[in-house]
Amino acid sequence: MSMNNTGEIKARMKSIRQTVQIANAQKLIAASRIGKAQKMLADAKPYHENIRQTIAELLALHPEVLTPFVGAGWTTSLKPGFLVLSSDTGLAGGYNSNLVKYAEQELTSMEHKPVTVLVQGHLGRDNLNKKGLPVDMTQELRAGTPTLHDAGVIAKKVMSLFEEQEVDGFGIVYTKYHSAARLEPVHEKIFPLPPETFGNAGIVRSDVTFEPSPEAVMEMLIPKYIKGFIYGCLIHAWTSELASRVSAMDSAIRNGREMLGKLTQAYNRARQAAITQEITEIVAGANALVE
Repeated sequence: MSMNNTGEIKARMKSIRQTVQIANAQKLIAASRIGKAQKMLADAKPYHENIRQTIAELLALHPEVLTPFVGAGWTTSLKPGFLVLSSDTGLAGGYNSNLVKYAEQELTSMEHKPVTVLVQGHLGRDNLNKKGLPVDMTQELRAGTPTLHDAGVIAKKVMSLFEEQEVDGFGIVYTKYHSAARLEPVHEKIFPLPPETFGNAGIVRSDVTFEPSPEAVMEMLIPKYIKGFIYGCLIHAWTSELASRVSAMDSAIRNGREMLGKLTQAYNRARQAAITQEITEIVAGANALVE
């Protein structure tokens, strides 16, 4: 440590202590929210699973009932649109940078380039826009605690682009939460979906009827399925952001404490050197008076 002035060292130590306090507060806030996020993820799963199961049963009994959202595979998409879930706030380690890098690689490597990219969170939106991707800068999608309303707004937007034939498919890039130690950027399809997406319906009674008609029920279920799917992705992204923030703040606290330890040693050495210098000067002055 090159600091010899004790005043400079004390000022530096005060600044680091304040930084550690802020990092600790951020860590506690993020950690307290992870439990809520995990509960939201668990609560949303049965709702989405029930819709998926109902669609599977309907297709098992009426395989001819398809919609533009259920039918053609993603490989036929010539005008793909994409949704990228980033955040509005930093202090989350490499969460946003890793996601943006992954999204850029996925979107630029496609055979057919995306015609529009919707981005949740201004950090991802600004960075992807700088990369020259067709980011819709007019569409503000706020990040933060996910709600069904937010999922509904996004679902309505992507479905309207599809229905207006501005895109012929939509994908989503987000960070999937497996555990605090495993956060994985992924690229998944929103629609169109092949019928096998909904899996095996299991044992289906032949006397089941769908009122007013199978077509009407399918038309009602598909928006709910897409909304539920996007809601689950939003929760995964939010949980991943919180976990990344806890890890980043933990590292900041640990590094700050290590720096404080080194500065304390430097401060003590500088103070001891100053005291030794003062004693030397006093002794030299006394000797001069004796002589």
